[in-house]
Amino acid sequence: MDDFITIPAHTSHVTDVRFTDDSSRLISSGMDNMLKIWNVATWEVEVECEAHEKSVNDFALTPDGKTLMTVSTDRTMRVWSFPDMTLKHTVKGHKNTIAAVRISPDGKYVATASNDTTVRIWDTNTWDCIQTLKGHRRNVTSLCFVKKDLLASSGLGDNVYLWRVPTGELVKTLEGHKAAVTIAGITPGGEHLVTAGYEGQIKMWDTDNWAVRASFEPGSSGLLCLDISPHGTMLAIGGERNVSVWSLEMLDSLVDLPIKPKGVYGIAFSNDGEWLACAAADKQIRLWQVDSVI
Repeated sequence: MDDFITIPAHTSHVTDVRFTDDSSRLISSGMDNMLKIWNVATWEVEVECEAHEKSVNDFALTPDGKTLMTVSTDRTMRVWSFPDMTLKHTVKGHKNTIAAVRISPDGKYVATASNDTTVRIWDTNTWDCIQTLKGHRRNVTSLCFVKKDLLASSGLGDNVYLWRVPTGELVKTLEGHKAAVTIAGITPGGEHLVTAGYEGQIKMWDTDNWAVRASFEPGSSGLLCLDISPHGTMLAIGGERNVSVWSLEMLDSLVDLPIKPKGVYGIAFSNDGEWLACAAADKQIRLWQVDSVI
């Protein structure tokens, strides 16, 4: 189970990893201000660039795979052509670190979450801020488009907020966690939103009535990042010293993968289901072939 590929990826903490939709490339970001694009066939760097003046905290690809947005501690969002990483726009507005970025399924809007306690909605045609969503009292660190017009946000508070996009209407507040909340995402059929509290509890919310369909505890607090497998059957969880994979059907553990660095900041399945990648505090990316460990 400890067989994995290790890539020395960045010169500081690796903040996130994500595969392109065709699973041919892996994208990574780091506290070294860099963004890198890796060829999955060789695990060699295809493109690397100094994307920001400070830490690159998150990134998102448009549905057509041609544009990449990055967000940073330097309080900006930058818009790049992908995969050549030519800078197209630098977008300003937040007053503190930007922690997360997500794009709507129809590609019309981008949401950014910041330590300034707000979420901003940007029009991708003009890159103007069309809404500033206020409701959080502390840092906002996680985002997920539940539907093309419904956005979930969470952070250093107990609740998850649901917003209508682009109007900015607060639709509902989901209560039940007891600490900072991370959003894993939506199951492929759209039936459930999966969230995790830093207290160690994972919840599956029914997106029709927002009742909690299931709740379970993986066995440790300090849950830092999550990802749902492409078929919606598994949940990968990154913690302070391990990666674990759970069945979302049986709600039981499939495998636990201990690692040495204290801090897994990003985790991602490839869309073809072959790979599981994690971004860690020791400047490295770890990669497991899913079939070999589960």
